[in-house]
Amino acid sequence: MKPAFDKIKSLYELVEISTEKFPDRIALSEYKNSKLITLTYLELMTSISKKANDLRNLGLKERANIALSGSNSIDWVISFFSIIKIGCTAVPIDPKMNKQGIEFILKYTESKLFLVDKIKNFKLHQDYQSIIRPMDSAIIKIESEEDKELQSLILLKNIDNEKYEVENNIAEILFTSGTTGEPKGVVLTHKNLLSNINDIHNILPLKSYEKSFSILPLHHVYELTCSILHNLSKGNYVHFCSKIDLPTMIKEMKEIKPTIWPVVPLILEKIHNGLNKKISQSIIQRVLINIAPKLFGRVLKHKLGLDNLKLLLSGGAALNSKVESFFKKIGMPITQGYGLSEASPLISVNPLGKEKIGSVGKVIESCKIRITNLNDDGHGVIKAKGPNIFLGYYKNKKGTDEVLEDGWLNTGDIGYLDEENYLYITGRDKFVIVNKGGKNIYPEEIEEFFSSSIYIEDIVVFSNNDKDIIALIHPEEELIQTKNIEEIRKIIYKEGIEINKKLESYKRVNKFYITLDQFEKTSTQKIKRTFLKEINLERYISAR
Repeated sequence: MKPAFDKIKSLYELVEISTEKFPDRIALSEYKNSKLITLTYLELMTSISKKANDLRNLGLKERANIALSGSNSIDWVISFFSIIKIGCTAVPIDPKMNKQGIEFILKYTESKLFLVDKIKNFKLHQDYQSIIRPMDSAIIKIESEEDKELQSLILLKNIDNEKYEVENNIAEILFTSGTTGEPKGVVLTHKNLLSNINDIHNILPLKSYEKSFSILPLHHVYELTCSILHNLSKGNYVHFCSKIDLPTMIKEMKEIKPTIWPVVPLILEKIHNGLNKKISQSIIQRVLINIAPKLFGRVLKHKLGLDNLKLLLSGGAALNSKVESFFKKIGMPITQGYGLSEASPLISVNPLGKEKIGSVGKVIESCKIRITNLNDDGHGVIKAKGPNIFLGYYKNKKGTDEVLEDGWLNTGDIGYLDEENYLYITGRDKFVIVNKGGKNIYPEEIEEFFSSSIYIEDIVVFSNNDKDIIALIHPEEELIQTKNIEEIRKIIYKEGIEINKKLESYKRVNKFYITLDQFEKTSTQKIKRTFLKEINLERYISAR
């Protein structure tokens, strides 16, 4: 059931409204010590209120910045909403960030408190150690009918007495370095996030009590908005996977039976490439997928614990068209969206049942886009404007002015709209290669062709001063474990030549290099390209 977004001013009200409607529904769950822990909406709201009171008792003032960091958990969600409830600003931090990065954010934002899941994992300078507090002990279970009635009365009293006039206040500051550059604090208001949630409801109108399976990091706005805020606003159920590896995910999906699964393309590509390898080795599977692809899909969904799946939502990076086509062919209900942290994050989503392969969908209702600086192909820089667009970068006017002009956000992405207003992304403005003939070449387009290979785990395409198109490839892990370097070189080179044949001549890779080390990635599994600024190709293995 969709709340009346025109009347909602605070993210906290999303939980409040769902609790009024569905107090006994399970809101969140997770496994702790092999035991399933569940929290109803009434228990969730009670736990948030208790944690909020604890924060108030520390003397925190309204609009103070409070940092939080930890693995996905019920405690993380309780901590986030308790910060919001007392009118403060949440500063989510990647728990895998190094000590220097964490200390920089704490100092830069002047955070008054730092909530963490495991204090022993955060060994900081004494200036910051003093503000660390544990997230745990926040969960309140309601075991009896008497307790339920009492808590309901207390919460109703709080609802009557508390007014939320924070629509334009800052809800969170998200630090992201993306694939290049220094960390920047993306400032998002309650209004930004609420408008995005409203648009998600409109474009993905799932109606029943859905179960979402959470594996992506909560400090990233994609998971926070599309999984937590969206689902809790509809009275849905979110389960946090205890460990991000395939056996654990399958085990817990079989227990929970999710209907919604937000993922990043890397996960789908790994599943696809693993299946491709098995299919290539089995005549029965090759026949089955060609004659009865939907039956193949049903068998796959059952093996993964996805029998009840209604929506596989891909975001955070571009989804390979071949991978998308494969999942469509076998009957997986897959769709992809496009956005960035500065847009809360969604700008467009493929509408269910009307998806176009290769497109990132239609622009959401409240947002406008325009394509500027068109090249000869009719592609240009995508700019977006709407209530979902951020206020700017925290304490960074120069950075803000570089991307915001009259409310229009320069996404830095290159793309185009088709005749039905479906949006397509062809590359990043800063990564475009201009060859000697003046033609624009988009590395991401070339990478998409290569990434569907069963021999290639990751690839970065770039150019040097000689205008060569270079591919730096990290081979598939099994290849590294079972073959010597000469065999790997031959396999990768042969594969590269075959894939090159599918590309237009001016887009073909001239030189192939191999790295046995994995690329450093962002939290949404995009390869960080900062190393390309000072790359020394002599450090890598030539495949020729």
